[in-house]
Amino acid sequence: MNARHLAFAASSLGRRRAKTAALLVGLSFAVTLLAGVLFLTESLRAEAGRARAAMPDIVVQKLVGGRPRTIPESAGAAITKMPSVARVRPRVWGYVFLPALSGNVTVVGVSPEGAQRGDLAAALVSGRDLTPGAHEMVLGKDLAKFLGLRDGDELTLPSADRKAPPLKVVGAFGSAVELYAADVIFCDEADARLVLGVPAGEATDLAVDVKNPDETRVLVKTISDGMPDARVVDKASMQRVYELAYGRRSGLVLAACIPALLALFVLAWDRLSGMGPAERKEIAILKAVGFSTRDVLFVKLGESLVVSGLATLLGLVLAYGWIFVLGAPGLRGALVGWSVLYPEAPLTPAVGVAEILGIAALSMGPFVLLAVVPAWRAAIVDPMDAMRG
Repeated sequence: MNARHLAFAASSLGRRRAKTAALLVGLSFAVTLLAGVLFLTESLRAEAGRARAAMPDIVVQKLVGGRPRTIPESAGAAITKMPSVARVRPRVWGYVFLPALSGNVTVVGVSPEGAQRGDLAAALVSGRDLTPGAHEMVLGKDLAKFLGLRDGDELTLPSADRKAPPLKVVGAFGSAVELYAADVIFCDEADARLVLGVPAGEATDLAVDVKNPDETRVLVKTISDGMPDARVVDKASMQRVYELAYGRRSGLVLAACIPALLALFVLAWDRLSGMGPAERKEIAILKAVGFSTRDVLFVKLGESLVVSGLATLLGLVLAYGWIFVLGAPGLRGALVGWSVLYPEAPLTPAVGVAEILGIAALSMGPFVLLAVVPAWRAAIVDPMDAMRG
């Protein structure tokens, strides 16, 4: 293919503006849908990977009737004595419904050493840290912005016994795991117990730090054998759960779109294969003035590459804006699930060159084949017979 072929292909597309525009819009829509699902899925998987790095090696929860219950802090003493255990941290955290959000926020009690904050890789972006016993809180910067809270404002969190004091905002934090930390409120552990109704000596769960990560699986089995009423989860298992969940949901979304995509390709085949008299006459004239069958195929190949290339580029740009600028409206809930955090954390692009090339091959390949085959059938007809109709 040379510049002459591309120039003639461009002029040919210009003469059929309506047909070209219809194919361009339809293919762009298909690429936007496919790329949007892929962009969001890869972004969520990358976010889950960052969350895995911030998770404890093992989390131990007590189950009663198959549901999580508070666990005695004393249960951590037996785990601490096990080989390869670095330390055991009782954690106090839970969910509180805020009418202003029409959703839940996560209240995390911070012990004097502040270990719980490290689980979310949190770092202050404004204000100061908590003062123990001062009824203060530090919240995610997106949550603070959504609620319109500034340093010095007070917020009373709903509690079961209504004994929780109002908490004063003293700072806001950001995190490398924004998707999971956007709705988090840090407060003193004593205040968290009042808000969540966790009695003294009890904890929501136990976070276990392991000296040798290679021994995590053995340690999980040892803890499970010693505590049959507990659920023991390591962070590798949590990572697999997130990846499987996002992969399954994205697969379901793409499967639901298959009929629309097939209809688009059927329409493209119908439009491209049904060459009208004008197009057949154009090919015959090209053959008559010296174009070979190969040259004709190159021209038609150039036309299909121009249309599919522009449609793919436009679709990728639209998908990027849809997912990372607008926040994936209409799609985020389908992939993240019912527990979408409010306010929604911004998404971070995490798509590589291989994924982009895969989208291009999937969108351009069938389109090029659909265009070249009918062109070849028209090009092998004798030019004089074609011009006579």
